[in-house]
Amino acid sequence: MLRLVAGGASNADVAHRLHITDATVKSHLAHVFSKLGVSSRTSAVSAARGLGILR
Repeated sequence: MLRLVAGGASNADVAHRLHITDATVKSHLAHVFSKLGVSSRTSAVSAARGLGILR
């Protein structure tokens, strides 16, 4: 999911590609934000790259 977000995908795009609902995408992103200690998509991508989770 985070790779798709890093690639510029919207929540709707992510939901479509992963065959899940928009609400599920929002829920997963909220958990990712919490685990990374961030509050935005951009910050999540940056933090994940800094931690080596994303290239």
